[in-house]
Amino acid sequence: MSKIVEFTMGKGRTVRPSEGEEWVRKHLELTIRLPEQCTDEGFREALTRAEYMIDNWLGEPEAPQVPQFNSEELMKHEWKGKKTGEGQYAKGSVAWGWDFQDKFPPEVIKVLEKGPLMIDNYEFSLVGTIVQTKEKDKKKKK
Repeated sequence: MSKIVEFTMGKGRTVRPSEGEEWVRKHLELTIRLPEQCTDEGFREALTRAEYMIDNWLGEPEAPQVPQFNSEELMKHEWKGKKTGEGQYAKGSVAWGWDFQDKFPPEVIKVLEKGPLMIDNYEFSLVGTIVQTKEKDKKKKK
């Protein structure tokens, strides 16, 4: 059985800013190296993220739209912490926590499938079937 260790994705876009102007072509290729233990689901996530990054850079008008969702679903969620026993978990927080993706509405998962999401000083991400949250470091004032 062969295993994909890296892939390259490229896309281009040609636009004419206005009548009488020259056509402008943009093209971007990304090479993504996958982690050693990458699953099929992880590969699909990497493909989706790569395409999303390229589309954002190219300014594709057809780029998939991010669904509307209520950010309070993430900010006020009762997050889990570390495992304390069989099926038991300590209480987490928005600063560091996780929960299974089936505990969130589909709209939230669709947004997180596009890549990590920043709300205030918190980063939310979908890793496999787990939604994770962590507080990002604040820049120190001089």
